[in-house]
Amino acid sequence: MTSRNDRCPFKIGEYVIYHPSSRGMALDVMGSPSQKLIPGKTYKVRAIEKDLYIAVEGYDHPGGGLYWTEFESTGEG
Repeated sequence: MTSRNDRCPFKIGEYVIYHPSSRGMALDVMGSPSQKLIPGKTYKVRAIEKDLYIAVEGYDHPGGGLYWTEFESTGEG
């Protein structure tokens, strides 16, 4: 089981799939639908903040990133 304190297992440059929880969907506060991440879509990790939050290419979250548990690995690097 994953704890909210577990460090992000992903690396910068890794590809991840966005699989948000209902809480994660609620926290995606960007204005228009075109600015939101798409569930099931693959994204490339561009930054990891505080070992917990992922920022992906092509998406600027106002808080700096989304919690890493909202993503799954594709197995690609």
